[in-house]
Amino acid sequence: MKRLRTPKQQRGIKTKQRIVKTALRLFARRGIHGTNSTEIAKKAGVSIGSFYSYFKNKRALLLEVLEDYVEQHYRTIWKKLNDYNEDSLVREKIKTIVDSVFDAYDISPDFHRQTHALRYTDPDIKRIYDREREREVDRIRHLLEKNADSLKNITDSQAAAMVIHNAVENVAHTAKFMGSDIESERLADGLVDMICGFLLGSDHAGS
Repeated sequence: MKRLRTPKQQRGIKTKQRIVKTALRLFARRGIHGTNSTEIAKKAGVSIGSFYSYFKNKRALLLEVLEDYVEQHYRTIWKKLNDYNEDSLVREKIKTIVDSVFDAYDISPDFHRQTHALRYTDPDIKRIYDREREREVDRIRHLLEKNADSLKNITDSQAAAMVIHNAVENVAHTAKFMGSDIESERLADGLVDMICGFLLGSDHAGS
């Protein structure tokens, strides 16, 4: 079996990154099943031999593309939170997080739609998405626990974090993938109202 290359020099690292980025674009545009390794290599400007020195096959590349995608998704959601004090959970912060989730689904909606459907039949894709969900829920739980003194109604931070995560994900999926007669901005605002009411009490919903 041919040994795969682990790039250490900048040139090799950039070549592998270029293959991953090219594959994401082609998977999104032409479909995962409608794209082959030869086409990816050609569009990335590398030989097919070079392609196979980095990736065993198209499936191995797909999983790496997905790993890279979910990392971008996570960073998009949480990067703005770094500008806030996590000890102060207010409506503005909740709205920032919700808006960032909606933004994250704009990174590559066609790729997300395809891989999200495959998670029900492909255990490796399911594993990647499940791990990402656990990381996001844990981040929400951490935020709730940092603000426990002001969240008197929350007695189970883990369960509350899962409820919030699933609510946001489902509404974002409706807005971005399923379509709705209500525009995304109104759905996001309604979601913020619901979360504020759940966490902070009815006085903070819609304020």
